[in-house]
Amino acid sequence: MIYSELNADDLRGCTIADYLISIEASFQVVDRSAVIYAEDCFPVAELARELGRWIASGEGAAGDFSFESLSFEDPGAVQISRAEPGWQVGSIFEPTTTSAPQSWAELEDRVGDFISNVRRDVLGLGIDPHFIGPG
Repeated sequence: MIYSELNADDLRGCTIADYLISIEASFQVVDRSAVIYAEDCFPVAELARELGRWIASGEGAAGDFSFESLSFEDPGAVQISRAEPGWQVGSIFEPTTTSAPQSWAELEDRVGDFISNVRRDVLGLGIDPHFIGPG
């Protein structure tokens, strides 16, 4: 999961929901060199928060992840599902394309990096990233 051009240009309020949906970036799910899913103006802060909550449950307790965003009508803009021999990342918007399976440890590292990067870059905008959750 990578992003660029993080911004809070549409931020108008001061509630957690305002921050979650207004901190956006150009976002991609990439597997090696293949783009699985791409979206401009994607709510990366909200995704980081939800992924952090999901990954914290641990592999044994984790069910499939389906991103339920305040910005999308339907859940699943980003999906992570159990697949042999590991976990695959995909999107309801690109249903025929998923990443290669990866281990929980690899997934945990990638999700952790994404969350850390979002927290760092939100702080760089002059916004306290506490609403995202632990880093």
